[in-house]
Amino acid sequence: MKEPFLFVILLVSILVGCSDKHIFLSGESENWKGEYSANISGNREDGNYLFGYKNGEKDTKFKNLEIVINDGNGETVRKEDIHKGATIRISSSCSGCAVTREDEPIKVTIKWDDKNEETFYLK
Repeated sequence: MKEPFLFVILLVSILVGCSDKHIFLSGESENWKGEYSANISGNREDGNYLFGYKNGEKDTKFKNLEIVINDGNGETVRKEDIHKGATIRISSSCSGCAVTREDEPIKVTIKWDDKNEETFYLK
């Protein structure tokens, strides 16, 4: 009697473990590189965007920085009047959502210094 019960518990544990996955998407434009990495478990997703200015250094400053991310869950916008540093990190988390699919690119538009704008895709 114990053996079938243990088999069912083992099978359920394996199936639940298989639904967890990690994704990594990246892309770039002329001046920017971007990455998105996330852990997905069922309909829960915890991720991080990382954007880096290619010609920047730690003392790089941007005026009126705006990052617009269009993913499967809508639009995320980050605005800063002054941003110091060549990298920008944005956390993302959702539960009960449509999780990111690796086969659907994420559109990113970055505007900075009131005169520059570039769009690229994370794939």
